[in-house]
Amino acid sequence: MTLLIGERYRPLLAQSLAAQGLAVFWLPDNAAVDPRLAGHADLSVFVSGRQAVAAEGIYPHIVNFLTNREYTVSRSNRQGPVYPNDAGLCVCGTGKYTIYDPETVDPAVLDILDDVPVAVRQGYARCAAAVVDDHSIITADAGVSRAAKNAGMDVLDIAAGHIALDGYDTGFIGGASFLLNNNVYFTGTLDEHPDRDRIIRFIAERGKKPVFLTDRPIFDIGGAIPV
Repeated sequence: MTLLIGERYRPLLAQSLAAQGLAVFWLPDNAAVDPRLAGHADLSVFVSGRQAVAAEGIYPHIVNFLTNREYTVSRSNRQGPVYPNDAGLCVCGTGKYTIYDPETVDPAVLDILDDVPVAVRQGYARCAAAVVDDHSIITADAGVSRAAKNAGMDVLDIAAGHIALDGYDTGFIGGASFLLNNNVYFTGTLDEHPDRDRIIRFIAERGKKPVFLTDRPIFDIGGAIPV
């Protein structure tokens, strides 16, 4: 298993990811989106099963890597620098459910979806929700929470904010974490988050373990995509 993560976060995370035995394919910045978000993997690649959609600017850098691992890769060319035009690939798949905004999702993503659809009005769906298992998420977005609960998912609602994202007032929990095997990895600690204990308990109740990759307060990197 290899993680797709933005290259700009290598100085912050490479050492700790290596210490966890995690391999990384570092993605170059995506020039089609806002420079503050150009390193966010969840705006550049979407993966479902053995199929993937890559943003046009990222496609040449990643197509051989993925096809060599027996992925079928499509190209997206619909992105722009202003929301929601940057969010077509920012779709949250849990392995059972797919959370996405029907108004912003890239048609190429719709072609490869095969999980239970959960429609929301949040283009940054993957960033907004931290996946804990195939039917459990953590989110500060009330609309995502409501739709997920209506679909039968387990949801931990947390306070908005308290997550760093350069250039913005706040980041999102999904962009600051990723699920891999039995671990929920966080970019930094939750010590300054008011829902720290609730988050840790919710994860533990589902048989998972939180892992904190750095000693910094949690920060949004656009997540990590396992392939």
